[in-house]
Amino acid sequence: MQHPMRSPGPPRRDRRARGAVPRPPAPRGLLARLAVARAALGGALRAALVALPLAGCIEVPPPPPRPPLEPKDLRVPEGVGLEMACTPTGVELCFDARDNNCNGVIDEGCGLHTGILQFTIAWEEADADVDLNVYDPSGELARVGEPTASGLMKDRDCPRVSGECQEQNVENVFLTEGEPARGRYRVVVRLDKLNDATAPIRVRLSARVGQRSYSMALDLSPSAASEEKSVEFTL
Repeated sequence: MQHPMRSPGPPRRDRRARGAVPRPPAPRGLLARLAVARAALGGALRAALVALPLAGCIEVPPPPPRPPLEPKDLRVPEGVGLEMACTPTGVELCFDARDNNCNGVIDEGCGLHTGILQFTIAWEEADADVDLNVYDPSGELARVGEPTASGLMKDRDCPRVSGECQEQNVENVFLTEGEPARGRYRVVVRLDKLNDATAPIRVRLSARVGQRSYSMALDLSPSAASEEKSVEFTL
């Protein structure tokens, strides 16, 4: 049986758009260079991602420590010896204005406040009234319960009628907080009233500057030349 012949269909269209210029194949050298560049870029990106969390673990060195506090240009009354070397004498004794155990704190554990700056006086004659006046670099006087702008404050003013001193004649000025102001300090020890005490009045003055303590003995009498002794230094 003879099959009928199919009529030819419409001609097939060329898949390429008319007028399009065929793209020449990339040369092998260019493909190789692109592959190398792509691999290098991927490696750098991976390295950056790995280093990113490690950057937060890098320790920043601390700032250099500040030099220790040390009084400079120290001026003491004529004929007064300054005790700069502390000699331990045992446990700390109260209300003698001394650093007995040489740890840098004056009258430690005796109810007196202390700080990186501390000035303390003590005397034995109960009837005598001696004042400790400390002036900061701006010239402001430290008062009881009223800190100066630089932070100096007096916490004990003896003798007091209220009995606060408990017959222990001691006065104390300290730095409440922070770093001490830089400049010239003036510490004045003055015999306010002799009363029934016998002159001269021996007063022990000690100062804490940083981690060191300094001490001296002052003799006060009710006269213009000897009723007041002052110490000055610079920080």
